[in-house]
Amino acid sequence: MKFSFSKSATLIMASLTCLANGQTLTFVGDINLARRSVEDWASIFTPVRFALRGDLVIGNLESPLTDQSHGRQGIDLRASPSAVAALFPYTHLSVENNHAQDGGDAGQLQSRRILLQHDITPVSTEPTYWKVNGRILALLSYLDGPLGAPIKTVQAAKEQADEVIVLPHWGAEYDAVTPRQREQARALAAAGASLIVGSGPHVLQGSEHIGKTLVLYSLGNFLFDQPYPATWLGGAAHVTWREGTWKACLQPTFSRGGKLRSASRDEARQAAKKTGLLRCTVWK
Repeated sequence: MKFSFSKSATLIMASLTCLANGQTLTFVGDINLARRSVEDWASIFTPVRFALRGDLVIGNLESPLTDQSHGRQGIDLRASPSAVAALFPYTHLSVENNHAQDGGDAGQLQSRRILLQHDITPVSTEPTYWKVNGRILALLSYLDGPLGAPIKTVQAAKEQADEVIVLPHWGAEYDAVTPRQREQARALAAAGASLIVGSGPHVLQGSEHIGKTLVLYSLGNFLFDQPYPATWLGGAAHVTWREGTWKACLQPTFSRGGKLRSASRDEARQAAKKTGLLRCTVWK
């Protein structure tokens, strides 16, 4: 499969798997496996399986996989441990978010253990390292809070990796990019992060380059059941290392009522406008 970047009538052809000295990383936004029937685990992502290709496929898992009791007040996004069957397309999942503790400490540990047992790497505050096409990547995530620890972690990871990728769970839900998000992005870039992919707002947000650091502020919901129309549009960002910097295109998707599909032409245009990313065109 090949992806290209599409803008108006101009097509810039590029194979995401065959770029010299590069890698293809696929990122999606928030994934909620709670409040579902167990009968469709294996087919949840089938309608968009073409988008979940890459050397690494990375998302934000909002649903801890646990049978531990709900550990606190508020919305409960715990999912059955059997829901891991839905996650086979993913290589890495961020587990630092505001629902990670929905099953308490025991539930959080159980969820991470289940992911590891199924060859999915949980991405947390301590970096995980991965070698792709000869380049060492460091991945880490954090829940919005004091920035001191993430900055130190990025600086330390930069000494061991060619590229440091940060997955912050940040921002205001259902809103535009906040000044705090921009402030954090600049601090992370200055510390050595070369790619920042955010989650948490549940809506698509814009993107920018800070020097050579690519920032995707929010990829919205990839699979969720929220009732607000603004949360239905999401996408898979295909990111490659080209000409000394990260480049990205977006494969727009649509998730409503916990059902996922490819975005329509009009929806895809909206997604491209919201993120500032070129739309990907797919050849099978």
